[in-house]
Amino acid sequence: MTIAQIRPETRCAWCGPAVLVLDNQGRAGREPLTGFYFRETRYLSELRLQINGNDPFPCSVAQAEPHALELSYIYPPVETRGGGGSGSGGSGSKEGILFRGIDFDLRYHVHPGSIEGVLRITSRWDERVEFDLAWSVAADFAGLDEAQGAEREQEAPVHAHPQPNGVRLRYTHEKLPLETNVRVQDAAEWTFTGGKLSARLALERQQTREIRLRIRAVDSEDPLGPEDEERREACVRAWQDRVAHLFAPAETPLVEIANQAARELGSMALLEGEEDEWLTPSAGFPLYPATFGRDALTAGWQAAVMDRGALIRDTLSRVRRLQGARVDEWRDEEPGRIIQQARRAPTSRLGKNPFDRYYGDFASPLMFIIGLGQLYAWSGERRDVEENWDAARRILDWARDYGDRDGDGYLEYLTQSEKGPRHQGWKDSDNAMVHADGRQAEPPIAACEIQGYYYASLQFMAALSVAMGEPENARALWNQARELKERFNRDFWLHDEGYVALGLDRDRQPLRVLTSNAGQCLTTGIVSDEHLPRLVRRLFQPDLFSGWGLRTLSTQNPAYNPLSYHLGTVWAVENGTILFGLRRFGFDDRALELARSLYDLSRLWQGARIPECVGGYPRDERAHPGAYPRANAPQAWNRSTFAILVQTLLGIRPVAALDLLAIDPVLPYWLPEVTLKRLRVGGATVSLRFWRDADGRSHHEVLEKEGTLHIVRQPPVDSLTAGIWDRLGALLEGVVPGR
Repeated sequence: MTIAQIRPETRCAWCGPAVLVLDNQGRAGREPLTGFYFRETRYLSELRLQINGNDPFPCSVAQAEPHALELSYIYPPVETRGGGGSGSGGSGSKEGILFRGIDFDLRYHVHPGSIEGVLRITSRWDERVEFDLAWSVAADFAGLDEAQGAEREQEAPVHAHPQPNGVRLRYTHEKLPLETNVRVQDAAEWTFTGGKLSARLALERQQTREIRLRIRAVDSEDPLGPEDEERREACVRAWQDRVAHLFAPAETPLVEIANQAARELGSMALLEGEEDEWLTPSAGFPLYPATFGRDALTAGWQAAVMDRGALIRDTLSRVRRLQGARVDEWRDEEPGRIIQQARRAPTSRLGKNPFDRYYGDFASPLMFIIGLGQLYAWSGERRDVEENWDAARRILDWARDYGDRDGDGYLEYLTQSEKGPRHQGWKDSDNAMVHADGRQAEPPIAACEIQGYYYASLQFMAALSVAMGEPENARALWNQARELKERFNRDFWLHDEGYVALGLDRDRQPLRVLTSNAGQCLTTGIVSDEHLPRLVRRLFQPDLFSGWGLRTLSTQNPAYNPLSYHLGTVWAVENGTILFGLRRFGFDDRALELARSLYDLSRLWQGARIPECVGGYPRDERAHPGAYPRANAPQAWNRSTFAILVQTLLGIRPVAALDLLAIDPVLPYWLPEVTLKRLRVGGATVSLRFWRDADGRSHHEVLEKEGTLHIVRQPPVDSLTAGIWDRLGALLEGVVPGR
C-alpha cells in the first residue's frame, strides 16, 4: 500500500503553543519552516548539533510521541564506502577518531513553553577520545507566516547575552518583549561565542555521558513558567487517562487508527487561557497552533463520544470569553459574534492584521450552539447550559440583527474588514463561491450550509430552552426553525438537479452549483424528507464522489480543480459530518461506503494523518489522491473525524439528561467486531461489545456498567428507512437478558 506524508523534508513535535520543527537531519536553520516556535513566533531559527565543527551523520529521525523527537547519529561518518555494501569501509579514522566511533542519541521533549533536550554520547573506540561539542543557536522572532517566506512585517536586532553555560537571545523590538534562554546542564564549562554554545569533552572507551539542554521561550507580557507547564501537561494526561478506548480481538487497523487519532487529538490541546480553556484544540501542527473557532468547535463535538464532551466544554469556555461585544469593522466584530480565529503571531500582536481576535465567519457562532447541544446530550448537566446560555442567546440575537442583512430570514455574509477573507461560509477561500459557469460569485451570499447550521442551532436552542425551563421560548424557536426549513426548500432546492443550491447570490438568485455543502445540509436536517433520496443519489455520482470522499465541487463545473482549496479537493472532516447525516436519515449503505473511503484514505498517509484536504482525483485513475499544496497535517478536526466515524457505525446517540443511551450498530465486513470501553454518558460509564454475524446483522452486549444508564437499541429517530417492525425488533433485542 502507498504511504505518503506531508512535508517529507521536516519532522515536527508540539505541546500546547510550543512547536519544534526540524529537518530530516534533526537540524533547524536549513529549511525555511524549521525552528522552535512559541505562540506562533520563532524563538530559535537555528538549532544544530555539531562535533568538531561538523554535523554528525544522521542514522534516524523519529517522532516518538506528539511532544518528542528522537534523533540518532554517529561520528565521524565513513567517507569512502567499500564494495561490500554500506557496512564496508569502516576501518579508517578521522580527527583521531575511528569511523563510527562515537554514537549520539538526542531526544527533544517539547513542553508548553520550553524544550528539554537530553543527549547521550557513547564512545565505541578503544582509546580515550576528545572532541568539541556545540549547539549552534540563533533567533529571529519571525512569525509562522514570515518564516514560511512571507515578507517580514516586523523586525528588530537580536542581542545575544552570554550566561554561565548558556545564552539569552533578546529581541529588541520595543513592543515585543521576547527572549530565548538556552542553558546546558553538564559538568564541563560551556561558553557562547560566534553563535555556538560549546565545550571540550573527553570520553573513555564505552563511556556514556548525558548532557541536558533547556530552551525556554520568555514572553514578558504573558509568561509561562515550569509550574505552569506541569499543570497544563497534567491536564492533558488526566484527559487521556479517561478517554474511551476501542479494542478488537483480531488485528483491525481502524481500531488502532481511531485510538491513535483520539490520543493525538488530546495532545493538540492549546493549553492557553484560563484552566477551563486548556483543552481547546489547536487547529493543527505545524501551521495552525492557535484557536480557530469552527475548527475547535467541530473537533470538540465530533470527539465527544470519546471524552463525554471535555474538549467541547473547554472550547465553549474559551470562545465565549472572546465573544464579540461591539461593532468593529477592522475585526468584522459584532455583538454576540464568535471568533473565527485568535492568533498570537507578532504581526497580529502589533495590529498589522486583525487576526489576534477576528470574527469574519458565519459558521463559528452557529457551531457554538451546536457544540453546546452536543455537550448537553453527553453530560446531561444543566450547569453546562447555564454557563453558556447567555452567550448562546446573544448569538441568536446577532443572527437576527447582523447576520440577516436584508431581513429575508436567511443569513448572508459580507466582509467589512480590509484584511478579512472574501467569503465567510464553510468555504472561506477567496475563490470558493462560483456560478454554474465557473465565474466568481460576489457577496453578499447566503450560503446553503450556513442556513443548515442556523436551522440546527434553532432546534438545539429550542431543546435547551426546555432544559432551562423556558417552554415559551422553546415553542417560538421550533416555529422559527420550521419556517426557515420551509423557505429553504422553496428557494434552495434545484428541482431539475435533485440537489441543493450552493447559495443565493447578491441578487438572491440560486448558485446552481453542485458541491459538498449540500451534504452538510443533509446532516443538519434542513432538507425536506421528500428530497433526501434524490439528494443522496446525486451526492454519490462520480462527478462529486471521488472514491476517497465527496469533492468540494463537481468535476462538471468549469472552475473545478482537484487541488484547489475549495474547488475540487476532498475534506475528511466535512465527509465525517456528512457520514453522520447519512446514518441519521437511514442511508446506511451509503454511510458504509463513505466510511470505507475515509478509512482507506487514512491508510495512505503516514500515521493515518489525513492532510487538511486531499486531491479530488478519481480513485480509479490514481492510486493516491495527493494533497493540497502546503496542506497541514495533523489537523485537529481530521483526527476527530475518526471519533464521529466510530460513533456513526455504532449508532451511538446519548441523552444523558434522561440517563439514556440509544444504539443501532451497523458494522461493515471490515469491522466484524469491536469493543468500546469506558464510554461515559452523564454520570455512568459503560463498556459495550459489538459484532457482526454471518448474515451481516450487527449485535451488541453490555460488558460492564457503572451508574444509572438505560441502554436501548433503536434506529435513529429521523431514519427514513426504519419502519415500525424495525424499531420493535431492535427494541426486543435490546431487552434480551444480558444485552
